[in-house]
Amino acid sequence: MVQPTQEQLNGLIQLYQSNKLEEAEAEAQKLLKQFPEDLTCLNILGVILDAKGQTEDAIKIYEKALQINENSPETHFNMGSIYHRLGRSNEARISYEKAITIKPDFLNAYFNLGLVCQNLQSYEKAIENYQKAIELKPDFHEAIGAMGTALQAQGELDEAIENYKKALSISSDARNHFNLAAGLRNKGSLDESIEHYQKSLSFNENNPEALTSLGDALWHKGNVDEGLEMLNKAVEIDPNHPTSNYNLAVFLSDNNELEKALDHFQRAKINDWQERSLYCLYKTEQFEKFKSDLDNIIQNKKNDSPFLATLSSHHALNFKTKDKYNFCSSPLDFAEHMSIKELADPNSTLLKELLKDIEKEEISKRTQSRLHHGTQSSGNLFKRPEGSFKTLSKLIAKAIEDYYQKNKNKDKDSIFVKQFPKTVDFNSSWYVKMQSGGHLDSHIHEEGWVSGSVYLSIPKEKKDPNEGAIELSLHGDNYPKKHEDFPTKTYPVNVGDVVFFPSSVFHRTIPFSSNEERICIAFDVKPQIV
Repeated sequence: MVQPTQEQLNGLIQLYQSNKLEEAEAEAQKLLKQFPEDLTCLNILGVILDAKGQTEDAIKIYEKALQINENSPETHFNMGSIYHRLGRSNEARISYEKAITIKPDFLNAYFNLGLVCQNLQSYEKAIENYQKAIELKPDFHEAIGAMGTALQAQGELDEAIENYKKALSISSDARNHFNLAAGLRNKGSLDESIEHYQKSLSFNENNPEALTSLGDALWHKGNVDEGLEMLNKAVEIDPNHPTSNYNLAVFLSDNNELEKALDHFQRAKINDWQERSLYCLYKTEQFEKFKSDLDNIIQNKKNDSPFLATLSSHHALNFKTKDKYNFCSSPLDFAEHMSIKELADPNSTLLKELLKDIEKEEISKRTQSRLHHGTQSSGNLFKRPEGSFKTLSKLIAKAIEDYYQKNKNKDKDSIFVKQFPKTVDFNSSWYVKMQSGGHLDSHIHEEGWVSGSVYLSIPKEKKDPNEGAIELSLHGDNYPKKHEDFPTKTYPVNVGDVVFFPSSVFHRTIPFSSNEERICIAFDVKPQIV
């Protein structure tokens, strides 16, 4: 078959690479009149059309190429790239897999397939494909870093950070600094995290993703004004950037600027933006709009959001109507006060190790607007390498399994029971240390399923038996209320005790007056997304 010369193809590629897309398209069409079945010309034309924003036309060109030769790995790859960008992840996966079947050493196909599998939350498959890419090219730092993000999503934080550091040792670029910053942030190393976000920004000071992440980290470090400056700058650079809008909205909401927060949540449209928008509406007493939006969300969303359950149940109790959201109809019935004997023993070695390890300087502290006269750790404590945290996480995991067995026959039709985590993996855990007068205002854990606290130190001198106790309620966080008929449960606690409850339940610490310290580790567990 007659084919274009290499000189002709090089000229076409040069036009494309020079961004002379109109000339490149005309030249590709001219060559295709002479060589109508040439796959190289068809693929280049598809790339040109895609670059011009003519995505559907590009897909048609690739389909035509595959009709001529269905065993063209480059064409399958190009199709996969378009589907990938459009968010059509399953179609992208199929295209990349076909490309690899035809060409088993197709480096970029393995890498892109890893990215798609990660989008589909098939983390094992993603890691497998990243590893194949790294086998083909050991210094493929993009694949090494991406594998770190997949490991982090699986909770393998130490391995993830090792990957980020390895990628960074190969190439000190913006993405590798950013990935390491995110890993260190999750570990609780706020200072190091901030340093690497700043290094990432040194490559492009107007990157909204790095700016908003830096702003969020600075805020939680306690540098509120500087953090807010970064959060605002990210949105100014890209007013439609989802993460930037979301992070700014969370800051504004936490600082009770709810009308402004609502606007940014509705621009963000990611994560739990709908629940947080409803929160803003409810707390500003826009009840009619709240109820209309709530009913619409309930009709179109699964009953698996603790945050939405809190809002729905509070509204139902407040206005004495039926709660239509079937997360957990009687959440206080699922509150459970238990004990971990390995901590309750007065001579507990584990307790001594825990109290020692939480004092480590590398565990950063973060600000918490609801916490008074106390400090809170940053990052996920149970993902740290210290043996004491690993041992405690296993003991609590066993206690959660016992908790489920004890409560699984209550409200069997509730989503809380039906979708209770089959395996215990702590998506968050942190210590809270309080001094005299210390207390934590009422709040919920929006990103959990079952939440709890285990107690390492409790004040012994009390003017009232409930000082330092944990109070659970169906009202809290200064939600507007029309009456006082909201049930509560109060649990005075001792060292070694653990209290579990659905994450939709409000809880607070009752202030204590003694000069002793109150120390607990709080945690959340939620089902893995399948």
